[in-house]
Amino acid sequence: MAVCSWCFAEMMTAQSCTVDAMHRQGVPVPMIPCGREFGWPPATMRCGDCGVARGGWHHPGCDMQQCAVCGEQMLSCDCRFDEDGPDDDDEDFDLAAESLPFGVDGNGALTELMSIGGNDVIVHHDDVPLSDITEVNGIRCTTALRTVIDLAIEMAPDHLDRALRDCLARGLFTVAEAHQRLGQPDMNNRAGAQLLRSALDRID
Repeated sequence: MAVCSWCFAEMMTAQSCTVDAMHRQGVPVPMIPCGREFGWPPATMRCGDCGVARGGWHHPGCDMQQCAVCGEQMLSCDCRFDEDGPDDDDEDFDLAAESLPFGVDGNGALTELMSIGGNDVIVHHDDVPLSDITEVNGIRCTTALRTVIDLAIEMAPDHLDRALRDCLARGLFTVAEAHQRLGQPDMNNRAGAQLLRSALDRID
């Protein structure tokens, strides 16, 4: 298992990283989506190095990622981005700043690497309405539907389809309930919601 240090997703099953742009002197430089690089084989559906799906964003450091500035392999080109940090001779560079345990998940929520009870866990900070909260054996957690929405971004399409069918078969939610929740404003731009909409279309 290889986890991206930027989005904290498992590389070989995530549909996309969350890093869609780098910056040069504060100006965003949109990255090139997987599969749109020059010479990319048309039948290739996943990156052979970082594993993201065609159309998704490569995980930074991927051998296949093409630099949007010079067009060369981004890993070895001479272009520098703000995210690279200062040059080695910059005495004001704080090495600790490179290892801050923060990131953004596939749904755009802030993530934080923390130690709880001696175990490293990734905490996702997000606004969750009370309608998406339930209680299982005395433990507050998100509903099955909200959980599937949040995890969809980290699942391969066939895994998402199986999870969806399993939830429907067990009566955890209905197709109508899923469509109703996905139609609410806070789901308009949520990546996991978009993937679940596609999964619902596939099983109809």
